[in-house]
Formats: sequence, structure tokens, C-alpha cells
Amino acid sequence: MTQPIITIEKAIKSYNSHRVLDKLNWQVNEGDIVGLLGKNAAGKSTLLESIMGLRELELGEIKLWGYSWHELPQSQKQKIGYVAQTSSAFDWMKVSQYLNYICQFFPSWDKAYCETLLKRWRISDEQVISKLSGGQKQMLDVVQALSIRPELLILDEPVAHLDPNMRRAFLKEVIDLCCEHGTTVIFSTHIVSDLERVANRVAVLQFGVIRHYYELDELKASIAKLSFANSSKTKLLEKDASISKIQQFGETTTTSIIAPLKKPIEEWCAFYGLDATIQPMNLEDWYLEVANEFV
Repeated sequence: MTQPIITIEKAIKSYNSHRVLDKLNWQVNEGDIVGLLGKNAAGKSTLLESIMGLRELELGEIKLWGYSWHELPQSQKQKIGYVAQTSSAFDWMKVSQYLNYICQFFPSWDKAYCETLLKRWRISDEQVISKLSGGQKQMLDVVQALSIRPELLILDEPVAHLDPNMRRAFLKEVIDLCCEHGTTVIFSTHIVSDLERVANRVAVLQFGVIRHYYELDELKASIAKLSFANSSKTKLLEKDASISKIQQFGETTTTSIIAPLKKPIEEWCAFYGLDATIQPMNLEDWYLEVANEFV
């Protein structure tokens, strides 16, 4: 049985009068690869920074391996890889100087693996960091995070500046790392197709809470758009949390299944007495549906 690596209870964080995290509860288990989705300014970076001890909560608690950040042993902190949205490298250093400095803080640093990644991603260790492109700086941060062979890897929009080929190479490296070391990963992204390639769970941060959190395969097996003739039986659907809002157009009713079902879609429709047209949804369409669920 997998154990939780991250446990968050009733986390509250506000900026001025705007509450970004609103009594948020969440648990991430060992070995999970979680894609974190949310609109701009939903609080994804705040959530990840709070997990890393970079933001102080007003109320609530976050525990890693059962410890608060201030109680977490240094030896355990050294097993966490983190990539922020903006590069944290020292611009005046050469790549080699920066990595030689950083590696001193991580006993698990894999120098050979680090050098392999630099060559694979064509980052010269003699290049001054300020001269790197935005994508190269981002990949340098990724190299640093992966080279510690982390047990927990937290990535905040790690591929925002990368072209599709580099994004795919990065995602393959994350998958390989997880398969080899059982690394737990949380990564925020706006690119749903990337999430679909690597994650086994998807979370949506909305209105200060994790409103949707599902096993990806179970979710994909259920999500669909439905259309059927208007019926008095559709009133029963309004109490089913698996669907989005119900709409009527003339004699036709439409809705979408947005959460995993405990039975095949056909059986679910039969339970409600619906002769429905079922149109499968991809993950991107699902996210657009739930992101606008309460608009």
C-alpha cells in the first residue's frame, strides 16, 4: 500500500483580500505523477511554493513524509528537486561553476547523469548562464533538479519556454526517473497533452481548492458528452456529481460526464433511463469543461 508523501489540511493563503488557497485539503501518494491544472492566477505557484516552505500559510498545515517543513530533516529536504517558474541560476556564473556549487548541497548528486543531460540537451558547461536562451535556462534548472535523483520532484510550469521536441525529451526523462527510482512528481502545466503523456493522476485547482483529483485512466474511461431527448427523468441527473451543468436546446438535453463512473457509460445511462448519444471527450476538452463549470 502506497504512503502519502504530501498531506495538506485546511490550507489558507491570501494576498490582500483575495484568498488564493481556501481551506485546501490534498494528499499526494508515493510514486504518483500528478499533473496540476488551473487557470492563470488560480494559485498553482502559491500551492507549490507553500509545499516547498517558500510561502507561509495563514492557517492549516502541510506535511512532507509526516513532517512540517520546519521539522523536516535536512537529509530529507536534500531528496526534493524543485524547478520554479523563473530561473534560479546565478547569471554571472558559467554552467559548470553553478552546477559544481549546487552539487555540494545534495549528497545524492549524480555527476555522470548531470553531464549526460547537459550533452543530450546541448547545454555547454562553459557557457555563461546569462547568455543562455530562456529555454536553455529552464532546462538547466531541470538538469539541476533531476541530477539529485530526487524522491520528490516539484515542477512549476517546467516546459513553458521549450519547443515540442525538447518538451518530449524532458517528459521522457521524467518517466525514466520515476520508473527507475519511484520518484513522486507534481508538475503544473497549461499543456494538457504533456500531462496526458506522463501523469497517472490529474488535479484541478479551482477557487482555492483541489476541486477535481482523479486517476487519469479511470477518468479517460468515463468522460463524454451526452445528448438525449428531453425527459422528466433528467431531474434525477441534477443530483449526480459526475456530470456538469445540464442544458436544454429545444427538444434535446445535453450534459457531460466529468468524473469517473463506477460502471460503464452505457450502464450508467440505462440506470437513468436515457437513450443517449455518447460522444467521447479528450482530456483537453474535459479540462475546458471543468474550468468553466461554474461560469
